[in-house]
Amino acid sequence: MHRARTRLRVLRYELKATCVQPDRLCRNGVLEVELRAGANGLLDSAANYIHQAAGGRAAPWRLSSWWNGHAYEGTQACLHAAEVAIIGLSEPARVWNRIDAVLALAGPLCQRDPRLNLVEQLRRRNNPQDDRLPTAVAALLEAAYAVQEERAVRSRNFRNRLIRAGGTLSLLLGVTLAVAWRNAGAIPVCTSDCPAQGACGLREVGLVMLLGMLGAATHVAGRLQKMGGSWNPYNLPFYQELIKLPIGALTAVIGLLLVGTNWLPVIQPPTSWRGVMAYAVAFGLAQIALTRNIDQRAEKLLASEPDPDEAKQLEKVPDTKAAT
Repeated sequence: MHRARTRLRVLRYELKATCVQPDRLCRNGVLEVELRAGANGLLDSAANYIHQAAGGRAAPWRLSSWWNGHAYEGTQACLHAAEVAIIGLSEPARVWNRIDAVLALAGPLCQRDPRLNLVEQLRRRNNPQDDRLPTAVAALLEAAYAVQEERAVRSRNFRNRLIRAGGTLSLLLGVTLAVAWRNAGAIPVCTSDCPAQGACGLREVGLVMLLGMLGAATHVAGRLQKMGGSWNPYNLPFYQELIKLPIGALTAVIGLLLVGTNWLPVIQPPTSWRGVMAYAVAFGLAQIALTRNIDQRAEKLLASEPDPDEAKQLEKVPDTKAAT
């Protein structure tokens, strides 16, 4: 929330520096004094969200907010709406200095968007005193922020799906270990080459899972350096890599069960426990093929701008959002 606190202070100073005449109407027909009061209310709401997220509410509320994005998304929505109101209250010359920044934020919008076309037209006319600037730039900024907020929601939803999938996979690992513990030999990841020279049990299956995780971890370690440059409000890169560990454990077990069968006729069964361990690491690393779609989806959400397919979907984002 450090960035949000800083942005909140900046917007409060910008609002105080805005000259308002009580009886003057904005181009949208709203009294300037009322619009300023609304911007102040939005900033107060953002401050309240920040306080609650920083410890102003009990732990269950903060956990629920972490899951559903209540505090972060509420803060961003209030800050964005307040900034739009401040732009609408500003003098044309002041808005003119922001026009390039707003156009950069509006990059993901469809090039045929009338709000984008209007602001680009006003920019080409090169008239900093044009009275249409505040309303036009405010409308474009509102649309750009709506796209940002929608992308944040999609990122949170994908993170939550990864967490649910990881929890389900971990439960399957636990069930598999329970079966191996209760029924020795039920999951034959090794046969005569088991360390105890007996039926394959909990220890053998557990070691195969651990080695499968280590195999997956070698792939994750190679991608950790990319995580530093991929900022995301919901820490999506971390969960994107974390889910590969239980997947690696399951692929190790399943792979060893399929070795020597018609499903994997080319691969020869291991002849020693050391061979079983090597196979477990290799099958754990093979989770790359199963997690490729996860990586592709996460990379799209982490990209600075949406890809063409996502951009088409974002064109349907509402022009305005209700302030909370």
